[in-house]
Formats: sequence, structure tokens, C-alpha cells
Amino acid sequence: MASSNSPAFLRVARAAFPSSSQTLAEGAARILSPLVSGSYRILSAPVVVLGEIVQIPQRIHFIGLDKDGLQVQNDFWPAIQCLCTRSTDGYLRQAALRRILSINEPWSVPFVVLLAGEYVVEIIEDMVASVSALDRAIYLNFVRENRVLMSLLRSRATSYWDCYYRRTSHPDRARYPGLTFLHQLELWAS
Repeated sequence: MASSNSPAFLRVARAAFPSSSQTLAEGAARILSPLVSGSYRILSAPVVVLGEIVQIPQRIHFIGLDKDGLQVQNDFWPAIQCLCTRSTDGYLRQAALRRILSINEPWSVPFVVLLAGEYVVEIIEDMVASVSALDRAIYLNFVRENRVLMSLLRSRATSYWDCYYRRTSHPDRARYPGLTFLHQLELWAS
């Protein structure tokens, strides 16, 4: 398990949230640490949140945690769910995403937006379906602070569309959910 990984995962969790949210990050890390595989290398992606660079984990490998796990509501629940969107398990990522879409806090936004540049279309479809519930001002600010990241996500989404969905379920690139979601955010920021 991950008991020896606790200090390392605490650093990962702290780095994923702005300084104003460190209490949330630390509480989430304490709860999740026993479930994090110490053998899985955690890489991260830099993003800007409220003018501060944070490092969002690319993937976290949880041991013994499934999509129905950790539903207990406590002060750290939102940060726990954000970190779970980075799981190696797509079902866990999707369940966590569904739980954070209504949070609408600046520190939760990168955990949502980064999923648009990934390959699991069912997760991205949930994002598209929830666009009307998103806080436009918070997402607009995120897009403006992360123009390079948005371009990278658009490139990734285009690549996944071309490789996996162009000849199957989404022949029209403009209707591919990842690109639709990113386009909506860009419209808000223009």
C-alpha cells in the first residue's frame, strides 16, 4: 500500500491546489494516501489558477478505490473528488468528475478542463452536458490564464478524435465532445 508514500503524495496534493486551498489539499492527501500506489510515478502538468502555478497530477493509481468509494461528505470531499479525477481508472475519473462539476471554485476548474484533452469520450460527454451549470466567469478566467494549455488540449482532443472517433461515432470533428467543450470555453473567453 502507500503508507510509505504519504509524504510524497502530500507534496503532490499540495502542489495541485493554490496556496489559499492548502488545508483542503492536506486533508484530502491524508485521507487518500493509504489508497495511493507508491510504485506508480506521478507526473504533473502545470496550470495557472488565480495567477498561481499549480501542478495537476497526470494520473494517480489508487488501490482498492472504486467509483462508489469515498462518497462521505466532509470538509475535504471536494479536493478528494478533484484528485480522483486524475485516477488511472476511467470509471473513477468519471464518477469524480460528476461530483465536482457543480463545485465551481477556481481550484476545481483545471481538474475538469484537463479531461477535455483526454480519450474517454463518455467522460467528456458529461462535461458537455453540464456546460450550462458551469460558472462562466470562473472558467473564462481559467482560459485566459492558460492560453497555451488550451491550445495543447485542443491539439490532444483533435488527435483523439482523429485516431479513435473520426471513423466511428463522431465523423464530424466540430461535434466531437472534447472539441465542443473546449470551443465553448474559448467562446466565453473571447
